Amino acid sequence: MTEPMTKSRTIRRVVAIEAAVLAAAATAARRRPLTAAAITAAGAAGAWAAFRPGSAVFGPVVTRGPGDVSQAALTFDDGPGPSTPAILDALADADVRATFFVLGRQARRHPAMLRRMRDEGHQIASHGYDHGILVLRGPAHVRDQLVRTEEAMADAVGTGVLTRRFRAPHGFRGPLTWAAARSAGYEVYGWTAGVFDSADPGADVVAERSVRALSPGCILLLHDADGWDPDRPREHTAAAIPGICAAAHDTGLALVTLDELVA
Repeated sequence: MTEPMTKSRTIRRVVAIEAAVLAAAATAARRRPLTAAAITAAGAAGAWAAFRPGSAVFGPVVTRGPGDVSQAALTFDDGPGPSTPAILDALADADVRATFFVLGRQARRHPAMLRRMRDEGHQIASHGYDHGILVLRGPAHVRDQLVRTEEAMADAVGTGVLTRRFRAPHGFRGPLTWAAARSAGYEVYGWTAGVFDSADPGADVVAERSVRALSPGCILLLHDADGWDPDRPREHTAAAIPGICAAAHDTGLALVTLDELVA
């Protein structure tokens, strides 16, 4: 198995590629200034698209549902993990169903949590196998991430539970990510708003940011685990869920799964 590409390593490599592109542009500028400008613009656009989760430059990505219905979706990345049971408890207390973009690696570690998600009516989708960044990976690697997650899910909860929705780790995608995911039968998802709960800013902050972001059609990004540190809890996120659900209910906004929000 190829070692997962980290965020920092990916950024360093992209910076190196951009430096090479700029050097080529400088060389071309001596004779063909328009060519140089085109090379520079293409390099900048590629880097921008790779690290902007909602960008459609490398293929369409679903970032929200329809704005004319009083529904929004809570989505959780990187789990299952230590805080997933507390989050499931809070969702159950509020009678809310959410969508969990799970890692295949974590499915291997916590099959009982996946069975609970299934049994309580939550949607389970793919976040890849090991949280490695896909910006510089080819189609075979992307498909391998998806297939290995399918296998882990099948072993944990049986076939037919994992839905064909895929969110790339950090939302970062390379020029081949979308085509590889689509060829494997997946639709690529991003989000409307993230509240940076991964920085553990405190439950009150996570709740306040989430309530402010929620609106009809919103896909909210939260985390029930840490993709790089599987044993790290997300206690602030778990503690924020009751307030988020209560605020949505009070404003008449139903919190539903992605399958319900996006036809």
